[in-house]
Amino acid sequence: MKELTVYFDYICPYCYRGVMDLMDLLPQFPDISVIWVPCEAHPRPERMSIYSDTASQAMLSVQAQGGDVMKFHKLVFEAYFTNHQRIDDPVLLTRLSGQCGVNRAKVLVDLSDNRYAKEILANNELVWGEKAFFAVPDYEAADASLNSIEDVMISKEELKKFLERIA
Repeated sequence: MKELTVYFDYICPYCYRGVMDLMDLLPQFPDISVIWVPCEAHPRPERMSIYSDTASQAMLSVQAQGGDVMKFHKLVFEAYFTNHQRIDDPVLLTRLSGQCGVNRAKVLVDLSDNRYAKEILANNELVWGEKAFFAVPDYEAADASLNSIEDVMISKEELKKFLERIA
């Protein structure tokens, strides 16, 4: 089994498209497993109208409970980009999490306790500090990577070629 690490942010339109493209392509590559690394393209203290750290913490709670993480991605991206909902709302995130086969009360407790806040901060440091990415989404596997450039979309065709190379 090959591992693909995906770095993404729920309020990034390029990540929305990239994650949806990846989910469309993954059935063609059954030997690839995905490690999801949520980060923030615009972490605090940058001034933003909404932050994605709460949604990222909810994703980590869903993952820790063995829930359907890909369904959670789809629901959160749709909530934000299609339905224009506040993905920093713990009540909304708890409801969405419940559709992914996990204990909603556990997700709410995890969010209330900021259980995964340090992990999100560490992911931000990894992505923007240690790895010094220019933008997200970014894809890494063993000794190969497909990196975003700010304001340039990675096409589905480019992503498919990358998956073919690492499979």
